[in-house]
Amino acid sequence: MAEPGRMLSVVDGERVVIETYDVPEPGPGEVLVRVNRTQVSAGSEKGRFRGASPADPQIPLGYWQIPPGYTAAGRVQAVGPGVEEFEVGDRVFVSGRHASHLLSPVADEEQACFSRLGDVALHSVRRAELQPDESVAVFGQGVVGQLIAAFARISGAYPIIAIDLDDGRLELSKTSGATHTVNASKENAVEAVESITGGGAESVFHANREAQSLADCVDATGYGGKVVLVGATYGPVNMYLRNLLRREISVRGSHMVSDVRQRYWKWTTSRDRDAVMRMIAQGDLSVDHLISHVLRPEQADEAFQRIVAGPEAWMGVFFAWD
Repeated sequence: MAEPGRMLSVVDGERVVIETYDVPEPGPGEVLVRVNRTQVSAGSEKGRFRGASPADPQIPLGYWQIPPGYTAAGRVQAVGPGVEEFEVGDRVFVSGRHASHLLSPVADEEQACFSRLGDVALHSVRRAELQPDESVAVFGQGVVGQLIAAFARISGAYPIIAIDLDDGRLELSKTSGATHTVNASKENAVEAVESITGGGAESVFHANREAQSLADCVDATGYGGKVVLVGATYGPVNMYLRNLLRREISVRGSHMVSDVRQRYWKWTTSRDRDAVMRMIAQGDLSVDHLISHVLRPEQADEAFQRIVAGPEAWMGVFFAWD
């Protein structure tokens, strides 16, 4: 009897369970991947749980029912008709839910799971148009925030100020590339950034799921500076517009870009992911310190409950399906 597949599902927006399923055969142009590792994107997947975020009519319909999962790495188990560029046993990186087997119509060459979160971070740094010696503040030091600090360092920015509520994450930020750290639960983050930079950072990144922290990001930005909103943050913001107007601050959204190459934006998702993998391979970008947990799928509910509870004592979380 063929090995049954296993996958994680969220029940009633409150708990995670393991379900089994029949592993399908790949169809024309498809690749069946036997997954070794799946990575948790906490910022996106936290929203699958009721109570993790306040009710917001702007959240897309059905968002809560989307299966949890983001990226996976594994080996090709079977190929469908017409597939010539991949063979059984090839190591591949794919996007998909947390599961032991994934069907993919497009399988990229070997990459690491960090390349997808990496392209989100790298895209935001490109949107900021950082220059050498430009001052940077990053609000939120999850994996994406850590990678933004790393790319800011590679860009030559200085100082690079990491802001978070957790001392453990801030300690990791020093390895990622931050030159200064601020624990916003112990001191006023806006005042700290203004003190370090002498009036406010030139580029400030909003890299967390708390929409209201945008107000602090604006207040921590210096005259003529930029605020870059990164990722999948939903919800209203209550803020005074005084600093936004008087300091002539620009606010830029950053999410993703398609892979269609065109003259106005040449930094496509695939190109960003290739750049991330090259930097990892050459040792310019370190990610090992961002892996805090490699867990069995049976530990998934406990892991997600910890993620929903707050940022303490976890960072990059993976599930091992091998």
